[in-house]
Parts: sequence; structure tokens; C-alpha cells
Amino acid sequence: MPKNVRIYRTLGGLIFFLIVVLQIGCSSKTNPQDEIAITTKSDEARKLFLEGRVLFDDVRFDEARDLFSKAIEADPDFALAHLNRSFTATSAADFQKHLEKAVTLAPNASEGERLLIEATQANADNNAVKAVELCEQLVQKFPNDKRAHQTMGFFYSGQNEDDKAIAEYEKAIEIDKDFASVYNSLGYAYIQKEEYEKSEEAFKNYIRLIPDEANPHDSIADLYTRMGRHEDAIEHFKKSVELNPNFYMSQRKIGTNLVFMGKYDEGREAFRKAMEMESTPNAKVTDMNQVALSHIYEGNFEQAVAAFDESIKMAQEAGLSARVAGIHVQKCNIHLESGHLAKAEASLAECKKTVMASDLRQSLKDNFTKGALAQEALIAAKKGAFETAMAKADEQLAMIQADNNPNEMEDHHDLLGLIHFEKGDHAKAIEHLSKGDQEDPYILYHLAVSESKAGDKTSATELFKKVAEMNQNGLGYALVRSKAMGAQKMVGKK
Repeated sequence: MPKNVRIYRTLGGLIFFLIVVLQIGCSSKTNPQDEIAITTKSDEARKLFLEGRVLFDDVRFDEARDLFSKAIEADPDFALAHLNRSFTATSAADFQKHLEKAVTLAPNASEGERLLIEATQANADNNAVKAVELCEQLVQKFPNDKRAHQTMGFFYSGQNEDDKAIAEYEKAIEIDKDFASVYNSLGYAYIQKEEYEKSEEAFKNYIRLIPDEANPHDSIADLYTRMGRHEDAIEHFKKSVELNPNFYMSQRKIGTNLVFMGKYDEGREAFRKAMEMESTPNAKVTDMNQVALSHIYEGNFEQAVAAFDESIKMAQEAGLSARVAGIHVQKCNIHLESGHLAKAEASLAECKKTVMASDLRQSLKDNFTKGALAQEALIAAKKGAFETAMAKADEQLAMIQADNNPNEMEDHHDLLGLIHFEKGDHAKAIEHLSKGDQEDPYILYHLAVSESKAGDKTSATELFKKVAEMNQNGLGYALVRSKAMGAQKMVGKK
């Protein structure tokens, strides 16, 4: 799996989390003065932290979380341990708790640690520009710290600056060619650029360096999934589980590939097997969500809603308010797609109620609010109330402009494009959807339909093919995959 968790979007641009996974610290292969100092008053805490970081690098998050927690017990004022503990958080509230503690302790940490904490806080507060600026300061001050360059790459990747990200990963490799984790980062960056041969080379180097770890096989399997090589992907996911029987993420993705192959019952069985593995409540909710998605891929929205209801119940019992709210949004999207607008409004109301009653950080509440405005606009558009829809879009834009994250403008163009799509103004839809998120299959599908309606059958066919073959699991893809496959064939015949 990737080491950076990028923006999670739903239809209409709702952002659930933006947690960039970062790791900084001492390495055995460069001079200490060239690297960011680790500030702790406890040798035991430092030892536990470094052991946890090794596990974290290998994507053994549960084990790493335990060691970071023990490091904090040994030194409650260990800022970097709190920051890293936030990266292994089991919920949005858990992330928030440890990040806030790290921020409080940052003035007493080293300069590099302070910059890292401030950059992470800026990212969490939707100020991506400031986050990048702070990280650029980090690499300027510590040019020989491989992890600083990897971190810079994560931030660039989060802003879709894939070439800049790759350059930073390459600098980290120049410093330490045996730094396994950065090959993982490099592989995913090349996936984003659809340069699959280079991605495969990076992941093979990752496997070569740590052949007995599960994640390298999980990562190359992600590549094969994207390429449509589902049997090869399943083989590597199974290898991951063989190497680490608790690596539930690979077990889950076996299910995804089976679903992509049309083996829906087998896929759901794989998801339920993942749920039975040792994991957090948050992970189990995700497994149930995958069961729901499998029903959408199969075309059964009623069973999908029932599965989402079950995942809501699981999330409520675990106190995962952000997940509860997010799943209500997913239900809203399903109801929007099937034309049940009253049900969509009811699901959105449940989302709002959950968010308002939560103690989530304000930036996350703001993200839900922006998403809710987009959903309200789409509901209005489907009712034919286009003035209301555009007014809601204006409200969304005002909130986006108050942030410092240029990527969010893609969400606004997505929304405007979908409103014009509902209006039947396909020229305007094309104008905005072309400026929207070009990695979102739902947006690309509607762009393809608009291109077809506007008479550009060649562009439409190419886009339908791209969507059909994206193999990017998620609600948006589940809603359009089979339609893209069918449309590709129909447009090609005309």
C-alpha cells in the first residue's frame, strides 16, 4: 500500500481526511549533523521510537502504533513520538489528539521536528500551500536527510506534483540506495503518471531489499490491479498474507480483484475473511464498506445500502464519528444515482447531524460542510432547481477560497460540471469537467457522456475505455464501471 494517504473524495468533492504519512529521523548511513535531530529526554523512548519507525516503514502499522505509544509512556513530552503516533491513528479523533499534542510540544523540539509538525498541522488545516513551503524549508536545511526528501515527495504527491515528487524520491535514493521505503513511494508516484514499467521496476527493487516483508508484495499487486492483471495481483496479495497473516489490507484487496473479475460472491467472502483478521474497528468498517461496494459493482443498490447501514452501525459502536458521517454521504450518493432524492436528503441530514455532534477538528468539519454544499447542489440540480444549485456552488466556492489548497478548485469544477450535465448543457459540462479531477472515474465518465452528446465520438470512446480500465476501487468507480464498459461498446458501434 502507499505510504501517503491522499485526499479521499466522494461525489461532489467531499474530503474526509488529508493525512500525509511522514517519517523523519536519524539514519545509520549519513552523518548525524546532516539529519534532523530526535528530541527526547529518554534513551528508552528513543529506542522504542526507532524500533517503531522500522515497523512503520514496513507498513506494520499496528505494531508500530504499540511502540510509539510505549515511547510516549517513557517520555510524555516526546513531540516526534506523538506525531508518529498520529500517523498510526485508529480514527480521526485519535489522529487529532496526538497531532495537537505534538503541536503543543513543538516549541521544545528541534528545528527540523518543529517544521515537520507545523507542516503536518498546515496540511490537516487545509493549508496545503503552507505545508509545502514548510517542507521545502525542511529539505533546504537538511539536504542530506533521506527522509526529509521522502517527506517532501509526499507533499508534492498530495498536490499532484508527481514529477517533483519523483525528483525528491530519487534524491533520497542517491543518499541511500538501500532505503527500501522510498522505492515504495517511487512506485506509486509512477502509477499516478501511468508509467507502469517504471513503477514495476521500483516495486521489484522494494521486494529485493526486504523480501520477507508483506507490503512490497502488496504494493506491486496494487500496480497489477491497476493494469488489469488481476490474477497476478491476487498471487502477490496472497504472498503478502502468507508472509504476514495479519496483513488484512492484502486480504481485502484479494476481494477487490475478485469483484473486478465478476466473482462477486468470492469477493465478499474475501472481505469477510479480512474482517475476521486482527485489525482495528476502523479497518473492519472499511471491510464492510467493500462488501457494500461489491453490490454496487454487481448492480444491486438495495443490498449495497443494507451493507452500508451495517457499516454505520459498526462505526457507531466503535465511536468513529467521521466514518459514520462519511458513510451517510456514500448512501446519499447512491440515492442520488438511483433518483431517490428524498432518501438522498435524509442521508445528508444524518451526515450533518453526526458532524455537528462530534468533536472533530474544525478543518474536518469544514470539509464535510463543503461536501454537503456540493451534495445539496446536486440534489437541487436533479430536481431542476438550477438557480439553487448554482447558489450552493457559490457557497462551496467561498469556502474553498478561504482555504489555501489549490487542489480544491478541482472539486468546484467537478460540481459545476455535474450541474451543467444535469441541465443538459454539455458544452459547459465539458468546460468544467475538463478542469476537474482527472483521476476521478465518476467525473471522467460524465465527461465522456458529455463529449458523446456534443458529437465528439472519438474522445468519448477513449474516455469510456479509460474509465472502464481504471481499476481504481471506490464508490465513484463502482457507480460507473459497468456503464462505461457498455457505453464504450455502444459508442464504438455508431
